[in-house]
Parts: sequence; C-alpha cells; structure tokens
Amino acid sequence: MRFPLLLGVAAALVAAACSPPTPAPQSPAPQSPTPGREAAAPAGAPQPGAPPAATEPPAIDEFDRQMLFKQLTDLSFHSQLGAEMVVRKVQYAGADDMIIPAYLFAPRDTGRRYPAVVMVHGGVHGDFGDLYVPQVRSLVQRGYVVVAPEYRGSTGYGRSFYDAIDYGGKEVEDAVAAVDYLARLVPYADTARVGIMGWSHGGFITLHAIFRRPELFKVAVAHVPVADLPSRIRSHSPAYHRIFARQPGFGGPLEEKLANYVQRSPVAHVRKLRTPLLVHAASNDDDVFIQENHNLRDSMVAAGMQANGLYTYREWTDPPGGHAFSRVDTPQARESWSETVAFLDRRLRPEQPAARRAAGRR
Repeated sequence: MRFPLLLGVAAALVAAACSPPTPAPQSPAPQSPTPGREAAAPAGAPQPGAPPAATEPPAIDEFDRQMLFKQLTDLSFHSQLGAEMVVRKVQYAGADDMIIPAYLFAPRDTGRRYPAVVMVHGGVHGDFGDLYVPQVRSLVQRGYVVVAPEYRGSTGYGRSFYDAIDYGGKEVEDAVAAVDYLARLVPYADTARVGIMGWSHGGFITLHAIFRRPELFKVAVAHVPVADLPSRIRSHSPAYHRIFARQPGFGGPLEEKLANYVQRSPVAHVRKLRTPLLVHAASNDDDVFIQENHNLRDSMVAAGMQANGLYTYREWTDPPGGHAFSRVDTPQARESWSETVAFLDRRLRPEQPAARRAAGRR
C-alpha cells in the first residue's frame, strides 16, 4: 500500500477519533394516555422486534489520541523522505534502561561512514514532528546521519512515558545515549564526528549534554535555548511553574527549592564548556524571553568562552516568527540555517571547504 493512501486512512481514523459525540435527540414530553387506550410509544423509541439503537463510543483518551497522531507522524516521515534517504523508527536504552524511541535518517549509500548529528526536539512535553523535515533533508543531503531521540516526557508514547518527564535530568541522559546507539548499531555513522543541536527545550538539552559529556560532541548548536530556569520561572505563569514544581527532580516550587532550579540551569555551568557552541536568539522571543540568553551570553563572556572561540552568539532584532524565527521561510531563517550548517561543517566535515577550494583552482 502506498504511503499517501496510508496517510489518508490514518487521517480519517484520527478525525473520527477526535470528532465530538453527536448530541442525542431530545425526547418529546410524555403524554397522558387517552382513557381506554394504551399510551403510544414516544417518537424515536425502538419498536418491538427492532435491533437495539447504537450507542455513542466513549470519548478517546488524550494519551490514546497522542499515540494516534504519533503513528500519523511516523507515516508522514516515510511518505516525505523515504524515497530519498534511509528512514527508520528505532529504540535504545536510555537512563535507567528506559526504552527510548528515536528516528534515524541517513544517506542511502550506507557503504561509507558519515558524521552524525543528534537533533533534539523542543517542548516541555513535545515530540519530533514532521516540521523538522526541512532541517533533516538539508543535513542528510549534505552527508550527515541524523538521530532524533524521543526522550522521556515526550508525547505519543502513553501516560507513563509522559509522566516520566525529568526536565534537565534523565532526559539529558536519554538524548546522550543516542551516541552509544549509533556506535553499537549504525556502522555507517562515524561517532568520532558527532554534533548535537536543538531548538528551545531541545537547545536546553543540547547545552546540558555538552556540559556533561563534552568528549562525545565535536560541535553544538542551540537555537532560542532555554538557558536560565529561575529567570524563566519568574517570568512565566503559575500554571507553567507547576509543571516543574511537581517533578521529583525539582522537589517543589522555586521559592523553596532554588538550588535545584539553579543546578538544572545551563547558565550555572558555563565554565564546563569544552565544545564549540553556536547560539541563535531573537530579541522578540515571546517564549524564551531574550533576558535568558542575555544571561547566558554575559556568563559565557565573563568565563572567557567567547574570547577563546568556544562560544558564538548571534541575535536577530525582531525577526518574523519570534521564538520560531529560524523555523519559518524568511530571509532571517535562511540566514540562520546557513550559519548553522557552516558551523557544523567546519567541525564535522573539515574536508569539504578544502575540496571546494581545490575544485575552484582547477
């Protein structure tokens, strides 16, 4: 069966599952029977010998709904990219041996070895969706293997996986474990040349990953990353704060457990930077307010990370899209992506510029 047809069937199933129940017809007011006659059956009542009326199915559970949409996303990746590259849904053991789903994308010629990029999705509870298709296609076409971990807390894998969220804790280990998966089971991935990148919460995980395991990564890119949790919590709603306060890793609200929030803030660990890092930010970001990345920038400068070339920062002034500025099709987004792939290439594919210069001299 072709994937477009599968997508159509899956979409129809999801639409049916998500449709609100049809309201039941109103029953007419009861009538007093005429003396000497039996009362007539109300309109719409089942007649003797008729089959029982169908009942409405129960409303679909939210986590079942997420799992349906995840299956649709899996099909979409195959439909959009399967003809031009290797597309796999894989699993590996993360922190505490929790099974972590992941996507694997690679050039079709698996007879040679390629540098790899761990691409980390955003969202407190999010998932790797097909909005990442342009970035995946761009990297694979340039000769990269891409692995995208669905770390604990991601949507689409049921209630227990969702509730296992550990923001800034084991989720980072889940993402880092993707490198071990590549080393053991993907022989065409060169794990001596691995980078990591992410947007928003994915940028947050990217920062923690290179602070904790710098030996694994040659380069990192963080777009609009969450960088300073105390600053973030104070500038967001109480409902947002409760997402963190309920997690065992934080142990309560910011006012009572400040040390835990600081420990899980990238800004507190800038002196551990050993991996070349590129950060892109937007002045009009309405999610990760620019103050967070200013705090990260100022801390990096104070630690000498900009002067020694390990930290590179670029901020766009009021770009279209704000928080999503580098994910939309605008000149600013194209500029951001061009800088991103050039930054990756210099560290992971250093032979490419030399080859291009040699070709230009012929």
